[in-house]
Amino acid sequence: MFYRFQHETEFYPGLTRVPLHVRMKLDLTGIKLSLKQWIGFALEERKVICHLPVESEEELEAFVAYVNFLCRRYNGRTAQMLPPVNSALCNSPGHLPEPVLENSRYCGLAITLEEWTRWQVHERYALYKTALSKSEPEKFSAVLTELRQRKTSKSSI
Repeated sequence: MFYRFQHETEFYPGLTRVPLHVRMKLDLTGIKLSLKQWIGFALEERKVICHLPVESEEELEAFVAYVNFLCRRYNGRTAQMLPPVNSALCNSPGHLPEPVLENSRYCGLAITLEEWTRWQVHERYALYKTALSKSEPEKFSAVLTELRQRKTSKSSI
């Protein structure tokens, strides 16, 4: 599955940036991939990365193997590896991470534990990742607004 966030719509056709959902996959596997490396892959290869699942241990291994294959092909070496992000940060619906809570309060959009629990892992990750962003803090409120609007439109169907 590949989730597309509304605030990223402009770069989906050519995948000219690394989408948040792909960032989650990279963080969960510990792969550090620069924008230059990402753009260096063929569009079809970037699309494959977007759609590769990472839910099981086997899928995580296949994701790492594919990205490393591409890095060796285009850069002559495997991807730089970092410690993987603790998946419990976003995979634990019963715990609202402090950066998310603080940022939501700062924006005047305080998130409740009920909301956090209702959202899927990639949605919680998007909030967490954008809450940590120093360079683009406006993306946090864009993601939060999108998630809340989606909930509203689902309940009005």
